[in-house]
Amino acid sequence: MHSQPLFQTDDPSELHALMRAHPLATLVTLSTLSREAGLQADLLPLEVVAAPGAAMCLRGHVARPHGMAQSVPDGAQVLAVFQTSNAYISPRWYVNGQRSGRLAPSWNYAAAEARGRLRWVDDAGWVRTHLGALAAAQECGRDQPWSIGDAQPAFIDEAAARLVGFEITVDRLVGKRFLSQQRTEADRRSVVAHLLQEPAGAARDVAGLIVP
Repeated sequence: MHSQPLFQTDDPSELHALMRAHPLATLVTLSTLSREAGLQADLLPLEVVAAPGAAMCLRGHVARPHGMAQSVPDGAQVLAVFQTSNAYISPRWYVNGQRSGRLAPSWNYAAAEARGRLRWVDDAGWVRTHLGALAAAQECGRDQPWSIGDAQPAFIDEAAARLVGFEITVDRLVGKRFLSQQRTEADRRSVVAHLLQEPAGAARDVAGLIVP
């Protein structure tokens, strides 16, 4: 991920929070299947496991017939990209520099990039625990959170049997916050005000990420 120092972030706690808040990652792998050899990208929800003093781990799952399960071997190097909501920024929103004509549109977002090696986990009990953790992370703020304990045990067992899990031991984690830091405070406040008026919910989400 290309990033200038102004936009780069290496704070693990900040990046872990971003990844947990936006768990649907783009996972890039290298397929070894002759008919589909080359890079492939899949959108997969990933569980972030990070404990002090331990290597960060990402856990996920795919259906057994999934191309990734068929073509990505144990130990393969993979790349996972997590991204917040994003929003187009109009040059007209800047307070300063309007007369210069030296303004261009941009796009605001924050992202984290994790690289590591993948290990397959063919264990139904592991998959059940992982599915429970994924659901709990999304349901925890609800008035009546759902858990896999609310489903019939046989249904969960059948679902887990159709899946295979994987773990990615992360050896490199980098992040980027491209949120108008290069602009003046007046410009940033103006950008936030305009984003809050946009019809798209993603724009309003981005407004909450910008530091005036």
